[in-house]
Amino acid sequence: METPPPAFVSFVSFVVTIFDGRTKRAIAPVSSRRLTMATRRAWQPLWIGLRFLVSGGLLAYLVWQANPASIWAQWQQANLGLLLLAVLLQVLCIAISAFKWRVLLRVNRHTLPYPWLLAVYFIGQFANNFLPTSVGGDAMRVVAVGRRTGSYAQASASVFMERLTGFLALSLIALVALLVTSTDLFGTRLMTTSTLTLLAGGFALVAVVAAGVSFASPWLLPRVSRFLPTIARRPLAKVAEALGEYGSDRGTIAQVLGLSLLFHGTWITLHLVCGLALNIKAPALIYALMVPLTDMLGLAPIFFNNVGARDLVFTLYLRQVGVADATALALAFTAFSVRLVVSAIGGLILLFGGADLRGAPSAEADGPR
Repeated sequence: METPPPAFVSFVSFVVTIFDGRTKRAIAPVSSRRLTMATRRAWQPLWIGLRFLVSGGLLAYLVWQANPASIWAQWQQANLGLLLLAVLLQVLCIAISAFKWRVLLRVNRHTLPYPWLLAVYFIGQFANNFLPTSVGGDAMRVVAVGRRTGSYAQASASVFMERLTGFLALSLIALVALLVTSTDLFGTRLMTTSTLTLLAGGFALVAVVAAGVSFASPWLLPRVSRFLPTIARRPLAKVAEALGEYGSDRGTIAQVLGLSLLFHGTWITLHLVCGLALNIKAPALIYALMVPLTDMLGLAPIFFNNVGARDLVFTLYLRQVGVADATALALAFTAFSVRLVVSAIGGLILLFGGADLRGAPSAEADGPR
């Protein structure tokens, strides 16, 4: 019997570790909350089931209202050349994110091979899109880099900052798009519900506060550490030290924010290309609004992989420019399918051993593993 590739074996061990609650030891800096194994195992199936119910129920309702036959008719008319371009744009999005991650790791004096980081990022995307969690892929990236560098604290900080700078860029684009589309400045005036407006504003506020707290964490943590459990103080101190290094390197933060804006611009363009592939006649500005709002709403833990949230936002906005709900749903399904197809590359990397997730721990480990 053929032996599975080492990377695939490592991936399976990651999944088992993450879902049976033993990541506390491997990625202690990520979370130091003590939840019992019994509680996690009792609630996790119920919570996953609820997420599937909410996302699936909302999606089923929208599809039923729009008529599945009409959605299928839209797909049959799709331009395959433009869909291929959308796939390439999704690959570019991941390539940008992996490069941004590498820039952050270099601040912590870890120069890892870009091809390896890109492969690990693809594996993380595969986990995020094919497993019932939106952060499992991030945990896997932390473990992979932590094993390779010997510092789980710096690995955690790099993944956290890579995400946080993305949220900051996403907030900026959403707020600017909301402002512009609330006027007739570019001839595209759109109505946005107060719920979505508050969502965008609240999301931006949380992202800015999180960034401020992160950069100030070396100063802040000693002043609040007495309120924290003793077991959490040492790993959090190491994470705070790593985050503080980012705060003192303004040039890198500016570069990373620029890369985040490039990523989101590419991600929005991907949706525009999918719209053109389906022959949707809608102004480009509408994509700059509904795509960021979709990503924000999809972060709500009741949604599974943005399913339902994406479809709802797309129908709400495209309806305002005369696009049928069936066409809007076809666009949502197409963009999601492109994402899944590209994420499957991570599964192929695992299957054929394209990335060694076991790593080679260095001497400067954060502590016992």
